[in-house]
Amino acid sequence: MLEVKNLCFSYTKDKKIIESLSFSLKQGNMLALVGESGSGKSTILKLVYGLFEWESGEVIYRGKKLAGFKGNLVPGEPEFKYLEQDFGLMPYATVGENVGKFLSNIDLKEKQNRIMFLLDLVGMADYVDEKPISLSGGQKQRVALAKALAQTPSVLLLDEPFSQVDTFKKNILKRAVFDFAKENNISIILATHEIEDALAYADEMMIVKEGKIIRQGNPHDIYRNPENTYVANLFGENSILKRSDFPNLFEDLVEDEILIYPHQFIISQSGIPVKVIRSYFMGSHYLVESISKFKRFWFISDESLPIGKGCFLQFYEYQKLLDNKFN
Repeated sequence: MLEVKNLCFSYTKDKKIIESLSFSLKQGNMLALVGESGSGKSTILKLVYGLFEWESGEVIYRGKKLAGFKGNLVPGEPEFKYLEQDFGLMPYATVGENVGKFLSNIDLKEKQNRIMFLLDLVGMADYVDEKPISLSGGQKQRVALAKALAQTPSVLLLDEPFSQVDTFKKNILKRAVFDFAKENNISIILATHEIEDALAYADEMMIVKEGKIIRQGNPHDIYRNPENTYVANLFGENSILKRSDFPNLFEDLVEDEILIYPHQFIISQSGIPVKVIRSYFMGSHYLVESISKFKRFWFISDESLPIGKGCFLQFYEYQKLLDNKFN
């Protein structure tokens, strides 16, 4: 169990970057840190790892209070691995030498097998003798991941670990790394802008704004009940439906205001009258931007809709309510 209690930190005396930060993480689970740029995600990782000195509070791992920045001769906790955004690779050592840097030389065959296993895990086995200076950003990122996993850390701190990896390789790499972590009981704290990672892989999600936790819990619950526009906007486009704007259409709704994701609208014979502004092809569907009473509404369509086309939108949950009412 990793416990962070009332952690405070600031770069300058007049402004706190992290204030009264508290959370816990069970061994083997993943916590996703989500928030806009500058919200404090990277700083939280560095504080937990011990690269920064916190002003107050404590970090406890498996019942032991960690020494932090001041207490370690070399910054960083020995059981933790931190993958930073600049990768931290030795540019003129080979890829294999980078991954095996901290592995024991007692059994060189076992060491080489370990290096090749990890490079194969991240899809970089063919580059074992190459030097990072000749690699692309995405390739360096994959090597850095293999290096972070080399000694099977107890806690892995990842800061945007797939940001430079090619899209078609990204999902394969994510599954490989996160499955490896689960199989080896590695705890992960993942700072990411890719909300899909938090939804698909994280056991818990923590929404951060200006160094404070504004929401923490199960990713599914947070997505379904975002509470405010800051949280909802992290998940993509959304629409705010106010009953006062359409009083005759949604009299059975209890809430005065509902935040709706595009997939929760359906095109109907009645409802909110909108005009199409533009259709965006998303591969499996079209994301349609529309307007009604000077408010934008986003919805999903199987086909591209022409600009200016008029149609009606119905909130899917409300439509189900009506169907149950009259059936």
